[in-house]
Amino acid sequence: MIYLGFISFVLLLAVIGPLIVPYGYNERIYGPDGEILFSAAPTLAHPLGTTDSGYDVLSRIVYGARPTVVTGMVSGFMIFSIGMTIGVVSGYVGGRVGNILMRFTDLTYSIPLIPFALVVVAIFGSGFYVSIVIIGAVLWRGLARVIRSQVLQIKERPFILAAKTSGASTPYIIFKHVLPNVAPMGILFLALGTGYAIVIQAGLAFLGVTDPFVPSWGIMVRNAYESGMMSSALWWSLPPGFLISITVLSLFMLGRRLESQITQNEESMIAEAG
Repeated sequence: MIYLGFISFVLLLAVIGPLIVPYGYNERIYGPDGEILFSAAPTLAHPLGTTDSGYDVLSRIVYGARPTVVTGMVSGFMIFSIGMTIGVVSGYVGGRVGNILMRFTDLTYSIPLIPFALVVVAIFGSGFYVSIVIIGAVLWRGLARVIRSQVLQIKERPFILAAKTSGASTPYIIFKHVLPNVAPMGILFLALGTGYAIVIQAGLAFLGVTDPFVPSWGIMVRNAYESGMMSSALWWSLPPGFLISITVLSLFMLGRRLESQITQNEESMIAEAG
């Protein structure tokens, strides 16, 4: 459960990190001689050195945790909400409504993320929440398909048929019987979607599609690249990239753990039904 501990650490850093760092995000660091410490190597006072503009790298990493986590979590919940809604409705209601929703889902598969992001940014600007909407508006499609497939199987089970026979309404059946059975798969996609969102946000930041003034880890990597110091100032470029990688890996491992648990539960249900 090391990955769960790391995820908890990142969440804690996002919540209280800005309150405990010794330097502000845009606070320049000065040496004993009064000169700004441009691209200074790591020291005891500055364990991760400074940037080419004289900012403390460690403090910027701590500040960058919150926007990175917010992007991942909000995008993940968007993926969860949209995917679950379309998957459940199209699977259970079916008919013309289901066909329209699935054709809309198929349409989103034809939308390439990067060109779509560029068009949206050209229209609405490169705001922080714009990048979140871009990610959430595209990545829900996989969850919708999986949930629809599960709902098509669940709605033929005896307890659903019994609920219909007893006169239960469609909303009641969906919320009482369908959602509890597909929620574990939705939670799995929530964990994986959060990780994907963090990676994509970092990629969009590197391409300059996100707000450059939001202190995310992706922006830090981009700033190091633009300064031409990706290899000469590894204390600046490596830590944010490393944290992005480990955070996403931890979320992926959490998702695999959830997937294993879901598979075991499904096998138990099949065995009981048999």
